[in-house]
Amino acid sequence: MTRIDSTSSPELGRGRPAQPSRLRRRRIGGFSLIELMVAMVLGLLVVAGLINLFVANRKAYEIQSGNNFLQENLRIVSDRIGWSLRMSDFWGGNAPDSVVVGSSATTAISAKGNCTAAWATAVNATAAGGGGVHGYDGAASFPLGATCVGAAANYVPGSDVLVVRYADTQMLPPGPADPGFSPAESSTISGNPKQVFLLSTPGSSAELFAGTPPATSTPKIHRYAHPYRVDMYYLRPCSVLPAGGACTASADGGTPLPTLMRMHLQADGTFVSEPVVDGIEQIKFEYGETDSIDNIVPRYKKASDVSQWANVVSVRVSVVAVNPSRDIKMPHVGTYAASNCSYTINQGSAATTTGCANFTPYGNNPWQFVRARQQFVVQLRNRVGARPV
Repeated sequence: MTRIDSTSSPELGRGRPAQPSRLRRRRIGGFSLIELMVAMVLGLLVVAGLINLFVANRKAYEIQSGNNFLQENLRIVSDRIGWSLRMSDFWGGNAPDSVVVGSSATTAISAKGNCTAAWATAVNATAAGGGGVHGYDGAASFPLGATCVGAAANYVPGSDVLVVRYADTQMLPPGPADPGFSPAESSTISGNPKQVFLLSTPGSSAELFAGTPPATSTPKIHRYAHPYRVDMYYLRPCSVLPAGGACTASADGGTPLPTLMRMHLQADGTFVSEPVVDGIEQIKFEYGETDSIDNIVPRYKKASDVSQWANVVSVRVSVVAVNPSRDIKMPHVGTYAASNCSYTINQGSAATTTGCANFTPYGNNPWQFVRARQQFVVQLRNRVGARPV
């Protein structure tokens, strides 16, 4: 029997290569449509999982960052208000009852509603609304009148108001050879004719003036000029005012954020309000008053209960801050007390308030926002050691 060798066969050698089997063609033909669709679905599931993980991490980062800013905001409040309170009743080495208010000082100040020149320069605690420290209880409307803050909508109802008056530590000394001021200091004073200064002779006398310093009859006397300051702290429902000058639903990009404001007296004799820090939902002040010469331990009272503002030696500040980043993972409920104002955040229903006139917590669903409360006491160092009257 003869064996046929395919390699030596002329026909086989000249013909086309042998075709692969049907099974081999199927194996080298690629993915089928079903396999491709399964792979796409699996890929989409993986991508969706990664996107959800990214979004969750991003949201957690925003909430954590907001909580960090919340704590930072509380620190800024204590620093800013604490500094002003510690400066209160500094009159260049003189007692507040020895400060004379010159007519040039009141003429230089432009009134803003009930925030008049007389109110601004009321450095003596016996005057109405006067003293280095004076406060106003929270009410349904701004305690000093809406014009002081521009509009009725520019005040958070139920929040307290604090007023602080003092002379700045910046000092313009007299010239070396005469009781007047050197040319540099004189040009600073004359160049700001509307700015109110305190002219102080330490341990002797002091006077508020604007423009030309009052003359002295005592030669070679050392007098110093300090810029005069008035700070008023209050809460506004928004940080940046929209067109029209009143807080509305369109303020702060459509999400009004309650903000601690500082209204102060400028060098041109006008009042201006500037944001200190946003995210402050509620603020309350209590005043440590010493009642008698035999009782020098302060008793903390709200502003309307203080009988002698000159006997206030410390201020207790209660602040509630809110994180504006919404957190829906868990309800943030609880009760927040600040002095006589207390409010409870409830899940799924409106907050209940006590002692907070017309106050509404932040957010359309308040339980979806993280809050933090801080309380601190500031000692009025320029009154410490002074016997109450």
